[in-house]
Amino acid sequence: MVQILFILILLIIGYSLRFAKFPEDFGKSLNLFVIYISFPATILLQVPNIEFNNSLWIAVVTPWSVLALSVLLVFLFFRHQPRNMLAALLLLIPLGNTSFFGFPMLEAVIGKEAIQYAIVYDQLGSFLMLSTYGAFIVGYFSGEKINISVIAKKILFFPPFIALVFASIAGSMPQITMPYIELLSHTLVPLALISVGFSMQLRLGDDKAIFTKALLLKLVLIPLIAIGAFTVLDIHNMTATVTLLEASMPPMITAGALAIHAGFAPRLSAALVGYGIVVSLITIPLLYKLILFIS
Repeated sequence: MVQILFILILLIIGYSLRFAKFPEDFGKSLNLFVIYISFPATILLQVPNIEFNNSLWIAVVTPWSVLALSVLLVFLFFRHQPRNMLAALLLLIPLGNTSFFGFPMLEAVIGKEAIQYAIVYDQLGSFLMLSTYGAFIVGYFSGEKINISVIAKKILFFPPFIALVFASIAGSMPQITMPYIELLSHTLVPLALISVGFSMQLRLGDDKAIFTKALLLKLVLIPLIAIGAFTVLDIHNMTATVTLLEASMPPMITAGALAIHAGFAPRLSAALVGYGIVVSLITIPLLYKLILFIS
């Protein structure tokens, strides 16, 4: 509970800074630091600790399965909505905030040992989906040409992905460097959460019914379906628990930014990201208790 309260305080600090005389690109500056410094440092620390056992495939396959399920449910519940709104929902419901918000939440709910599995889910799931599926949705609904080479370059030169490949090959870093890498890694949680808070938009538009249905779909129905599937398949271990909670994260901020930039229901997109983070402070701990109860 104390850790969740700490997350809430950091989010409030970040949101409060919107009303101070901070530059408009302050959030972007924080994001760049996290992406280029904090996140890679965390990966360099945690990836060598990953236990490459038979259950690791769960963290790789599940995000893509959840993507397919999410797309199916979006078309099932929202197929009659305007094209731009449908595009926004196809970005925000399948893509979760599994790193900037997900890592701090997992550390608070489960502990630091969860991060190694979350990295696999995020980098081989969420990040690749944003770079490929996300680019396809934006290109298709905007009428733009999809450039495969540009997508490939974004993936290959993304700093956390480079750190993931390097750590997977090199293993543990030299002992003399560990205190400094740990120090940089410790900046991930506060900076990421302040950045998330600074980026939050809490203004609801006129689409309250669609907003409510989309949020329930993202934060309740899809996680419950995933938990049900894992229960039927009798998959119960740390990898499964982390994977299920990652699949329960609120809409991704970057996906929301893409939707807003492309003109896909901007107010709805911003509200889903902002309120999704607030509501998930309640739903994720509850889902974790449900997972433990079933296990």
